[in-house]
Amino acid sequence: MKYISNSAEETKQLAEDLAKTLKGGEVLFLEGDLGSGKTTFVQGLVASFGYTEPVRSPTFALMHTYHVNHPTIKRIVHLDLYRLNDPSELRAFGLEEVIHDPQTLVLVEWPEKGFERDKLLPDKRILFCIEPNNDRTILL
Repeated sequence: MKYISNSAEETKQLAEDLAKTLKGGEVLFLEGDLGSGKTTFVQGLVASFGYTEPVRSPTFALMHTYHVNHPTIKRIVHLDLYRLNDPSELRAFGLEEVIHDPQTLVLVEWPEKGFERDKLLPDKRILFCIEPNNDRTILL
């Protein structure tokens, strides 16, 4: 599916629409250049689950966890692998268990920095790609 977003609000709305289809256990791979809107998408998605605290990219922390009150999703794990030096660093976070938890939704910015080389590919993954252009072409 292809969407055009002309603003941060439209990107957040797309995230909210997608959130309605999620059941838990999914892993979203968020691809796009720096500043393309990946974190904006995450902000909209996490907010759609009722989370009211600020949502920021975990660029330096590598991972943030948000606990939500939803019938089938209890936590959202947000990873930013931009600064990842070695895919084996992911194992320190217990990621293998996290991506197989049916009550967890995992959002991964810069997945190519850790997943393809590490072969830690989840079964229920969704690719979200923002193409660089004047508007934001979003592919799901």
